[in-house]
Amino acid sequence: MSVFIVLTRNDPATLYVAAALTASYAALGNDTVLFITGNAILAFRKKPVVTDSNEHELYVKANADYLSIINDSKSLGNVKIIACTGVMSVYGVRRDELHEVVDEVLDFPTLISRIKDNDKLLIV
Repeated sequence: MSVFIVLTRNDPATLYVAAALTASYAALGNDTVLFITGNAILAFRKKPVVTDSNEHELYVKANADYLSIINDSKSLGNVKIIACTGVMSVYGVRRDELHEVVDEVLDFPTLISRIKDNDKLLIV
């Protein structure tokens, strides 16, 4: 079974939840895809933008930084981080501006074509 997590927002709590879900499913041995769309794309730029930098600092101080968790989750199993090309266009984000944790860029139809009947789809 594969797990597809669609991340739509760049507020610190939502970023943490998506990162924790990604790491947890990977630790359980699931192939895990984190698909970045909506304004969450801004949090995956080389210079990340989150909605509340003060709240984000709380997560960083608690060793719960979403980028670190996602990066570490890659060592737990088969984890792919994919950015949405459509929303990249909306926000004017180029592929070379994305953080190195992002593995691939693609559109929604291609993502949907990869989801099989027994896979899980979570929208955060």
